[in-house]
Amino acid sequence: TVWRAPTDNDSLCKERWMQQRYHLVSSKIYDVAVCSNQITVQGSLSGLSRMPFLYYTETISFYEDGMVERKMDVKIAEYIHDFLPRFGLEFAMPAENTAFRYFGRGPMENYCDLHAHAPVGYYESCAEQEYVHYVRPQEHGNHYGVRELSLADKLQFTSGNDFECKVSTYSTQNLTAANHTDELCADGNTHVRVDYKVSGIGSNSCGPDLKEEYR
Repeated sequence: TVWRAPTDNDSLCKERWMQQRYHLVSSKIYDVAVCSNQITVQGSLSGLSRMPFLYYTETISFYEDGMVERKMDVKIAEYIHDFLPRFGLEFAMPAENTAFRYFGRGPMENYCDLHAHAPVGYYESCAEQEYVHYVRPQEHGNHYGVRELSLADKLQFTSGNDFECKVSTYSTQNLTAANHTDELCADGNTHVRVDYKVSGIGSNSCGPDLKEEYR
């Protein structure tokens, strides 16, 4: 997925992102091939009633020790001139799987353009602690520069390159739709994002456009 709940700083980006229907994305699969311990998938992502904005080839390899390796080669369509909110995996786990550990920047939320306050280290947290009580519900709880993430001692993510992650009681859709905190509703799941990258949260809401390096 590519959507994140817009922040107060995303007031102008939000309109452009919603025009592309990034908040209503579906995946189309063109081909699936199975060979030995590998599955190769060719597909695309597109917003509702929009042409695909992203094409990908994903290779998933399975090993005897239980490790699953995912590699993805992605091409952004040439006609897309705006930047994406984020790009990565998003899934839900049962609510009791709320605890997690990570090696990265913490303990407070941080982003590619907002992380000088967050030292690198090993941290333990839970979905409830990650929520930030902004006046208007929005994106929160991201962690930048992560190398390892362990969820409820059941599922572990590692990478040779830095990635980003977020664990929340609330779904991205709920955070996007809620205008006030009393409209937030926990749905009985722990929502997890494991991202290749997340765009920065500075924007021209009260200043210049988000710098290219943070897109």
